[in-house]
Amino acid sequence: MNALSHMVGRLREAEVLLDPYPHFCLDNIFPDDYYRALLENLPGSGSYENLYEVTTLKLDHFRHRDQRDMNEGWTNALPAQQKEFWDDFDAWFLGEELAQAVVQTFPDQVHARFGAQWPDVSVESQLIRHRPGYFLGPHSDLHTKLVVLLIYLAPDERTAHLGTSLYRPKDPGFSCPNSTHYEFEDFIKVKTAPYKPNSMLAFFRSDVSFHGLEPLAENDVQHNGRDLIQYVLYDKVAREQQLHERRLAAAKQGVQT
Repeated sequence: MNALSHMVGRLREAEVLLDPYPHFCLDNIFPDDYYRALLENLPGSGSYENLYEVTTLKLDHFRHRDQRDMNEGWTNALPAQQKEFWDDFDAWFLGEELAQAVVQTFPDQVHARFGAQWPDVSVESQLIRHRPGYFLGPHSDLHTKLVVLLIYLAPDERTAHLGTSLYRPKDPGFSCPNSTHYEFEDFIKVKTAPYKPNSMLAFFRSDVSFHGLEPLAENDVQHNGRDLIQYVLYDKVAREQQLHERRLAAAKQGVQT
């Protein structure tokens, strides 16, 4: 069984939990030998970009997060063996078959949001590396997102406590339509998805899908950092409009300055 068939099979076995909002956790995302090959082919630190430097949201703790967008041509600077692995990975991981398998894991939620006419979807993904000092306050994510997968690339079981946490606001009526980051003390931590090898947290984005990461200490992060793959399924039309508006705003600001 290849990696795509394996992952699609695992997604079909997912059991969606509703507290505090629709989500599920899965183990054994990739075949064991494929997962080992993935870890062996993780790019070196020079292939990543620092989030603080590339984002317009200048939060100081973003200095401790590096990432590599899996966009067109991103593998061109990699060594030959790594390039071959990631080109093959992108071909199936960013493809339509996996995207449809992902969206179908939340049928009730998609139907409630869109009715019988399901939306066209698009995929964006990043390799992410967190270093000591990083944290992520509770936030609900951009409204254009449908489903988020956080695939953990832990080297062993010792860092299970470093997973992403799911939160419920202390104010039961509170919600957020955008990706504003809030203080931990305003939320109740409901659960933490274990940061274990070859495991995943998935959730359906809504105005109450608050999630975050507790601060990472020096002794929390082994090897290069806290590695994961973020896979985001977007409402394609809404995402294209959002990106168009961003380009217009950037161009306008460029003229003004």
